Amino acid sequence: MKKKTLFLLASILTMSLFKVQNTFKNEIVEEPIVVEAAQHAANFDLYTYTGTYYNSITATGEGLNGSLRNALTDYILPKAWPTYSGTSSSNCLAFLLQEADENPENSSQMIYLYTRDSVNKNAASSWNREHVWPQSLSNNNWGKSKAGTDLLHIRPTYSTTNSTRGNLKFGEVSGGTQRTYNGMPYGETSSTLFEPLPSVKGDVARIIMYTWVAYKDYYSNLPAVTNVFESYNTLLTWHTEDKPDVMEGYRNDFSETSLQKNRNPFVDRPEMAWQIFGDSAS
Repeated sequence: MKKKTLFLLASILTMSLFKVQNTFKNEIVEEPIVVEAAQHAANFDLYTYTGTYYNSITATGEGLNGSLRNALTDYILPKAWPTYSGTSSSNCLAFLLQEADENPENSSQMIYLYTRDSVNKNAASSWNREHVWPQSLSNNNWGKSKAGTDLLHIRPTYSTTNSTRGNLKFGEVSGGTQRTYNGMPYGETSSTLFEPLPSVKGDVARIIMYTWVAYKDYYSNLPAVTNVFESYNTLLTWHTEDKPDVMEGYRNDFSETSLQKNRNPFVDRPEMAWQIFGDSAS
């Protein structure tokens, strides 16, 4: 396969070790003392799923409460969840994310979500476990279990980028503040919205759709997708324009073989997004 252009922004960051507060429950974490980062500003190769995971899904009813959504909700809920605490046991979130977010082109490195830089795998004391759907926008459902430790929802980020994103909704920003970390652009913010890199937009759209569908019936007061996305139009536009790449496919494969035993259907079957959410877009 022809590789996408790889934008390299090589940098070595030397700093005094300092403490920063995680935006989730004020946990203390540390930034890496040295970061050697290669930023994948563009996508990896596009991904096509050829497996059999969805063969038993025969429902076709469209809409937020259609038969397809109901069938997927029952089917894709994880069979078990990682633990939030710890960094080295094989069933803890920090350990598993290093493998789930492995660089498809370098197995000794992992990819951080918003900056999309490739960093040597390291203990979670040097990065945040980012709730892509913020805890505060979930009616405080996530916590540190179930959806709050779901491999297909949580992604590794720098604490700085996590803090900047905060609890802003995803959306299109006009005339906002350009955000960079260590010289790497990772998006734009306004007072209410966060717009990530073009190569991240589809990823976050598919994560949000997965999280809503998987947990729609698990939490009795789970809010609508528009609690975290400015509109269904933006959600589906990002999903369409930034198509699934091989890293998302790798994460799905890893999740299916992990204790969760599940996949994100919007990575494997992108058309399902329109079947479920399309009627809600204007």
